[in-house]
Amino acid sequence: MLIPTAPPVRKWKPGPNIVSPLGALEGLSSVARFARGESVYQYGEVAEYWYRIIAGASRKCAFSHDGSRQIIDFLRPGDLFGYDARDTHSFAVEAIVAGTVVARYSRRCAEQLADSDPVVARRVRELAFESVCRVQSRMLILGRASALEKVGGFLLEMADRFATKSGSPVALPMSRYDIADYLAMAVETVSRALTLLRERGVIQFEGVRSVRICDRDPLERANESLYSESIAPPPSIRDPRVLAQPNSQQSPSG
Repeated sequence: MLIPTAPPVRKWKPGPNIVSPLGALEGLSSVARFARGESVYQYGEVAEYWYRIIAGASRKCAFSHDGSRQIIDFLRPGDLFGYDARDTHSFAVEAIVAGTVVARYSRRCAEQLADSDPVVARRVRELAFESVCRVQSRMLILGRASALEKVGGFLLEMADRFATKSGSPVALPMSRYDIADYLAMAVETVSRALTLLRERGVIQFEGVRSVRICDRDPLERANESLYSESIAPPPSIRDPRVLAQPNSQQSPSG
């Protein structure tokens, strides 16, 4: 019988002397750096702190008894997490980029400060609402009929969250295995869908983990069709004739 080892004791250092993005709460923060795959916290740990990504990226995930993994969210710089309603964490969070920097805040102090400081309270509320919106977006993606639609919706979500500016390549810090566990699909299915989108001129690979969306229209039409069933559905990426049309603005290479 394997006995799980205790996580390493991490040395947190005083946080940066800044007044944003969480106002006075930043003065109470401490920071630490994590290697790729290293846990920020594990499932079942006492929820004594809130956390925020400063640099890098992380994944929030759950593990079943048989060892399978489901990724709930990808966290980018600025995202606040760890504020569980229970006294212990419901999920685990792991770094997916080497050198990911995380700030942590005492949960007790953060709640007390939010009660007395409207600036802190408003900012915490905004970040919490953003987290709820991401969960809702993921539910819509998982509800799609085809693997192609799910992967297309994922790319739109990542473009909105990780692209540095409109039209620029999307740096995907996660692996294809991460994408598969986020979409509840086999990694081979994810790879086939990405290849098909490339062949149809919708995306272009610009590196191992960099994708440019060359034609957003078919992806956005499929995305919009999920929000309204009262009108005739527009062409979706399930229709091969849509993606078979050559992109008039830019053709993918490779």
